[in-house]
Amino acid sequence: TLQGTLNFTRYFFKQQYKKKFIVGDHHKAACDALDSVLRGETKRLIINIAPRYGKTELAVKNFIAEGLALNPSARFIHLSYSGTLAMDNSVAIKDIVNGEAYKGLFPVRIKYGSDTKNRWDTEQGGGVYATSTLGQITGFGAGEVDPTDETTGEPLPYRFAGAIVIDDPIKPEDALSDVVRERVNRRFETTIRNRVNSRNTPIIIIMQRLHERDLCGYLQSIEPDDWKVVSLPCITEGEDGNTKPLWPFKHTLKELDNIRLANSFVFETQY
Repeated sequence: TLQGTLNFTRYFFKQQYKKKFIVGDHHKAACDALDSVLRGETKRLIINIAPRYGKTELAVKNFIAEGLALNPSARFIHLSYSGTLAMDNSVAIKDIVNGEAYKGLFPVRIKYGSDTKNRWDTEQGGGVYATSTLGQITGFGAGEVDPTDETTGEPLPYRFAGAIVIDDPIKPEDALSDVVRERVNRRFETTIRNRVNSRNTPIIIIMQRLHERDLCGYLQSIEPDDWKVVSLPCITEGEDGNTKPLWPFKHTLKELDNIRLANSFVFETQY
């Protein structure tokens, strides 16, 4: 049985890399939100977190592998600002699914002949399509058409059947460009949002904040009540009222202060 995204990640990270996944409080918060997506409680999720804080490992690679374990017919679209990064993540997910530990626990099998870097299918009808935020998405939808009872025509209870998972839709050096930023936002409306097979198909955006009008800012301005937002700044306040680092394994307070001193804009947006 699956025991949630965090335990899934810890187990398969150890299987893949032969070392422990160092867990921080922000990982627990992100995984609680991802688990609520799997249960059907959250349909639109934003997770804002600094670069190199484990977001891709959790919310892309292991979340998608876990979703396929829950439902081998689940269908995912994965997007990032770089098509190469998206394809690398697709390969990493495939490596988890093809691993002996995973195959020993779950019935998911990759369909022979469907095995490319940016798209692959499972024998049970699921699959992953990976491309850049501004790339083409053709012939593939995320999730499933809402199932109904064949006899009565009544809708069946919700089951998780895939998602659109967007990881860093814009690269930091492009975030100050009004043209590129608005192009990504417009792309979300004209193409990405419509690639769901049902209004119940979740959309997840994981990114470092870069600008007031980046994709997260844009969506929160037009749909403030639709998106669950998990915001995880790198400096937090402890129970004693003192500041502390979010993940001491990655950055101490002194190291974060050095980042702030080196470039306050980068610190205020990304961290």
